[in-house]
Formats: sequence, C-alpha cells, structure tokens
Amino acid sequence: MILHHNFKNLTFAVLLLMLAPTLIQAQILTDQEGDPCLAGKALYEGADFRKARIALMKCVEMGSPDLETLLPLTVMGIRDERLDEAARYGFMAVESEPNDADARYWYGRALLRMDRVEEARIQWEAGLQISIEHKGILEGLARLALNEGEPAKAYQLLDQMRRQGLDEAWLHRLQADIAASRGLWPQSLAHLQDAMSRETPTLSDYMAASELSLMMGKMDSAVEYCQRGVQLEPCGASYGALGEAFFAADSMDSALVYLRQAVNSDAVNPRHRFNLANALEITGKYEEAEKHFQYFLATVPDDVVGNFNYGVHLEKQGREVEALYYINRTISLEPSMLSARIIKVQLLENMHMFDEGLAELAQLKLEDPGSMAELNLWENRLLIARSDAMGARVEGKVHLLHMILGDMGTVEKVMEYLDAGADFGSLVTQYSTGPAAAKGGDIGWIRPQDMVGDMRDAIEALGKYDISPPIESRGLYHIFKRLP
Repeated sequence: MILHHNFKNLTFAVLLLMLAPTLIQAQILTDQEGDPCLAGKALYEGADFRKARIALMKCVEMGSPDLETLLPLTVMGIRDERLDEAARYGFMAVESEPNDADARYWYGRALLRMDRVEEARIQWEAGLQISIEHKGILEGLARLALNEGEPAKAYQLLDQMRRQGLDEAWLHRLQADIAASRGLWPQSLAHLQDAMSRETPTLSDYMAASELSLMMGKMDSAVEYCQRGVQLEPCGASYGALGEAFFAADSMDSALVYLRQAVNSDAVNPRHRFNLANALEITGKYEEAEKHFQYFLATVPDDVVGNFNYGVHLEKQGREVEALYYINRTISLEPSMLSARIIKVQLLENMHMFDEGLAELAQLKLEDPGSMAELNLWENRLLIARSDAMGARVEGKVHLLHMILGDMGTVEKVMEYLDAGADFGSLVTQYSTGPAAAKGGDIGWIRPQDMVGDMRDAIEALGKYDISPPIESRGLYHIFKRLP
C-alpha cells in the first residue's frame, strides 16, 4: 500500500511538471490582461518575442514606460529588422534614462544598423562617459575605428576590454588581425597563440601563425605550424602552405613535394601553381616551371608578380622577345616597379636596341635617383655600344648569332624547334659545336663580303631577326640569325 501511495504521488508530481509551462503561460496571459508591462517582460524573458512585443507595445501606449519595457522593444526591433521601430524605442529609452549606458548602447546599435554612423558614435561615446567598462560600447567603437582606418585606436579599445577581464578567443583574434595590419608580427602572433589556447585551433589559425612566423624570420616555426595544419586537415590549402613554408626555409626538395601535392589536391588554385612554378625555376626544372607559369597567367592574367617572374624565366632561357613582352606588361600593370624597368633595360641592351634602352634608362634615372652613379655607368656603356653599332652599320656590317651543327638529324630537330618558336640563342647553347656557343652564338659584327659562297649570300639576304636556312660547308651545317 505504501508503494502504491508513493507511485500516485510521483505520478501527480510528474503531471505537475508537464503542466507547468502551460500553467505559467496561462498565468502570464492572466497577468497580461491586467498588466501588459509585467506580462511583456515575462514573455521576453521566456523568449516568446512575438507575444512579448504585443504586450510591451500596449505597455508603452499606457504611458511612462520604464527602461525594462523600452530596451526589450529596441532589441527585438533590431533582431527582427524593424529598424525604425528599434530606433524609436531606443530614442525613448535614452530620453527616459539619459545616464544609462545600456540605453545608449542599444540605441547606438539601432542607429548603426540604419547606417547613421555618426549618430551611433555620439551615443556610444556618451555611453562610455557613463560607464568606461561597458564592453558592448567598447567593441562597437573599436569596430567603427577599424572601418575608418584607425587600427591603433581600435586596438586600444579592445585592449581595454581585455584588461577588464574579457578573455575570449574572438577578442584575441581581432587584436591579432589589427597588429598584423600594422606590421607588428610578434604582437600579432602572441594574440593568435592566446586565441588558439582558448579554443580548438583551426587550419586557418595554423596557416596564419605560419605566415606570421615567416614574417619574423622563424622558418622552423612556420614549417611546424603548417605540419600541424596538414595533420588536422590534409588538403590543397594545408599542403600549399607547408610547401610555401619549406620554400621560405630554402628546403626546395620538401617544398616541391608539398606544392605538387597542393596542385594535385586543388588543381584550379592559381596560388599553388605559381608557387610550384617558382620552386621549379629555382631548382632548374625550367620546362615544368614554364607549364605552371603559363597556367597561372591564363588564370590570373593581370597578376604583376606573375608576369614579372615569367618574364625573368624567359629572359634566363634567352627568349628575349617573349621576355620583353611580359616585362612590358608588368610595367603597364605596375609602373613604379623598378626591378621590372631594370630587367627591361637589360633585355634591350642584349637585343642591341640601344635607343630604346637609353630611353628606358633615362626614365629609370628619374624614378631611382639614389642609384644615379650606377645608372650613369650603364648609360655610358649603352652609348658606347650604340656608337660601335652605328659605325659597324656604316661599314656594312651586320650583327649575327651563329650555330654550327654536326649532322642532319640534329639540324632537323633544331629547325623543328625554331619553327615552333624556340629561342635561337638557347638552341645554340644546347646544340652548337661552334666556339661562340657559350655566348649564345654571338659572333659580333660581320661584313657579309668577308664570308664565302653560300654563307655570304644567305647573310646578305637576312632582315632584322631573320634566321637563315641551314648551309652545308665541309660536312658541317651553319645557321645564322641577324640581330638589329
């Protein structure tokens, strides 16, 4: 009988618990009929915002609403995008309690959502005078400062929040971003490490920490952070970041391994292609590098560094005409890039385009007066070379590159390369047996009349940049290219 009695009591208790929300709601509705202010506040605390708004608006209509009525209406207005309504009740809250920091904060929030930035700032600055420890106002003013290009001010406001005891990951991350934007790499990394210690680090965290370590010259730390990133999430982004870290640490074999994995995992990401191309270039894998440079530029044709690096790649291959195109494109994209102008003058000098080289050098002297002594020496060298070239032309001479091949099989191969647009000087270095092969076949200024037979006729027929057909003489095959 005792067990039966306890079971009945337990059943009644459970029934009461099940009915409690309904009973409370019924009581709120009863209260609402008599006192909508009290009912609205209770409904708001219970997160029944639709009914809370109706009740609290009735409360306002009754006259003299208090802050506990007006602030919920302001918050709900912001939450539900009824911004005019939110601003109206926020204004009433401030009018009712001008020395309340919360009223100033929420009214400012409503104004900011309506793009009334200056009015929001006025409310928050007034609120900060009331309570210097109001974290919402401090954060709001900090984000305004960030948007207006005042990172130092934003950082100070956020630091004030931290000194008041707010120790959350989002705050440390925001301070890390601000410090990084100001070039304060150690400070930024310290904040990021604080954020990572307060919540589980993400791949983005590890990659950001790696980049900051690279900025600080801590290559081993950069590699370590990226290795953790790969362990957490092996993907194109993490492989690419680790490849970049190894590249910066001058560990090219490891860089190539991970950059290739990045390309294989995320073939459409141009950054992976570009970094792989540069690593291949440094390790002398020029043909493979070229494919990735071309892919990158096909995807991002207006990238300044991409055009410049590919131009340098072509210049190293002796493909001067192609190189000049990409260096000119670099300058058109970024006219102030002095390194591109220097490469351009070098190319023009190598191509014996002395007038163009001198004109470019004059522009370089205007833009880089600090290097005037070196540029003057270079200018004198170009003037002498131009004078020599003019004298040679007066004497009827032409400037030639010369290739000597030993068999018809090699001739046919070389001619196929030339027809496909390969660089003459590079082919000379690779295939020619002549004494000038190391210089790309440059034999200087030659008087065609001093040559014999078919060679003389072939040279006399050449226009600027023309290439002669193979000329057989004493078992060897000669091919010439005329320079300007």
